[in-house]
Amino acid sequence: MKIRSLLAAPFRGLLIRNKIIVVFMPLFIIPLFALGYFTSHLFTGSLIDKTKQNVLDESALILTHLDSIIRNSESAANVMVEDFNRIYQDSDTLNSPVEEKKRRVQIQTLFDIELYNFPDIDSFAFLDSRGVLYTSYFPAKNNDVKVFGSKLLHDLNELPGYGVNNWLPVQFRDFLVSDPDIPVLSIGKQIIDLNYGYPHGILFVNVKESELSSLYANMVSYPNEHYRIIDSKGTVISSSDKSELMKPLKDEALRKLILSKESFSEIVRTQTGANLVTSVTYAKMGWKLVNMVPERAITADIRKNTRMTVLIGLICLVFALLGATILSRFIVNPLQKLAKAMRRVKEVELDEKAHFHTADEIGLLASVFNSMIARMKELIQRVEAEQRRKKEYELALIHAQIKPHFLYNTLDLVYMLNDLGRSDEARDTTKALADYYRVALSKGSEIIPVGEEIKNAKDYLTIQRARYSDVFDFDISMPPEVMRSAIPKLSIQPLVENAIYHGLKTKGSMGHIHIGGFRDEQAVTIIVRDNGVGMPESQLREIRSRWSSDDNMPVSFGLFSVNERIRLYFGNEYGVTISSKPQEGTEVRIRLPV
Repeated sequence: MKIRSLLAAPFRGLLIRNKIIVVFMPLFIIPLFALGYFTSHLFTGSLIDKTKQNVLDESALILTHLDSIIRNSESAANVMVEDFNRIYQDSDTLNSPVEEKKRRVQIQTLFDIELYNFPDIDSFAFLDSRGVLYTSYFPAKNNDVKVFGSKLLHDLNELPGYGVNNWLPVQFRDFLVSDPDIPVLSIGKQIIDLNYGYPHGILFVNVKESELSSLYANMVSYPNEHYRIIDSKGTVISSSDKSELMKPLKDEALRKLILSKESFSEIVRTQTGANLVTSVTYAKMGWKLVNMVPERAITADIRKNTRMTVLIGLICLVFALLGATILSRFIVNPLQKLAKAMRRVKEVELDEKAHFHTADEIGLLASVFNSMIARMKELIQRVEAEQRRKKEYELALIHAQIKPHFLYNTLDLVYMLNDLGRSDEARDTTKALADYYRVALSKGSEIIPVGEEIKNAKDYLTIQRARYSDVFDFDISMPPEVMRSAIPKLSIQPLVENAIYHGLKTKGSMGHIHIGGFRDEQAVTIIVRDNGVGMPESQLREIRSRWSSDDNMPVSFGLFSVNERIRLYFGNEYGVTISSKPQEGTEVRIRLPV
């Protein structure tokens, strides 16, 4: 009790304005900043986890394509073993320049065919046992003679021979390549005579580094995001940053971390700051595919939102202080006189007022009180308008519920058409769906020309015709003067939907829908007619009775929505009328103002 008294003593000594501020400010500031902190923390963790998964998925896709390049290169080398054996068996000895030229043409043709079959490969080179060099690029480079006596050739002769694809490290090389400025990944494979086992020569299969970096060139979602491939020694062998090619990874600590772990994805403090580092192993070549995304790039939007939250909080704080100050001025005034005035107003009509003409706070309160009475009268007059607005919102909700159902069905239809190989129909249906929603949205406009609504209904019928080609066909005949009239959007579509589902689907034979209209001096009339199963008079009476009842759920949401929206916008003399005969069909008419 003593502690509470000690804490309450200073509070009692404050002015009322300051009391309001002392109590009100913590209630405002603490939840605001707690909300900002926790939402920022939660969103940051969630966003980083999502980015990790996205990068891992992208890395798996890149490695799949990379493995395809590696396997295609090996396949090309394996295929060419038999081809070279055939060429050398056909011309085992070369006795004339003509035969030499023939062999060169055969090998060049073989190279061209394999380059066409394996587009990932950049070039081939073949050094036969006589020391004759053949290349897929023409003419041969002057530096190609460097292969003779090179360490590359010596190392290949020391490696396993027949049937082995010897992968050479990615390197810059100025011989046996089409472009010496781009590093290449090469296979060196000895071609052995399949019958007698003596060597025909050595085949080189070259893949440019640019072919590897093209796999991830477009897979960048954040600024400064970077993919690279490093080998088992930590050397960058492929990267979108060409300045770091064939050099050790600059960040030594990061290089050791990557080489020491099989695969990982985590936030790492590097030389460039905090980064999300993802490393995935490509075991076949002993490589690591490494992705780096700056943490600041991932959380940039969250920081913007945090700054905006703080700014809005400060603005609200200023207004709260201002409001608290104004409020305190009112509550310190004697309220009893105002209470007497309120009792007098309670006993008489709302035309009574509190008559205070002083210039002090009582006069101000009296003025506010009198304004309140006037506003109450205005609010009573606005009740009808508010109820009208409420009804409009309810109808808008019904309207919004119709759209997803149709979208899902149409997407299912597009999927089915594609699955059946009917791509032209799928394309037309997709175009009709896009046109349908373009009119349905109408940039927020609820009232559109009849011409646009007719086009919208035609797109809908086109889609449904693709779904129910054996159920109905349709025609539209609308005079130009009707097309220029105004109508709430999505007024005709629910009517043709009812005609399809309730009139024609259960008919058992091919049906027909007709859309037409006319204009006279009093109104514009739009007609939707079908030759379906129709309705008995008792069912029509039930529909009409439930339309006029507030307690019962309408039988048809579509017809009810159209009728109510037209009456809402244009008045009760307009709307929807329906007539029908069993086994003959149904006719729905929309009456609109001229």
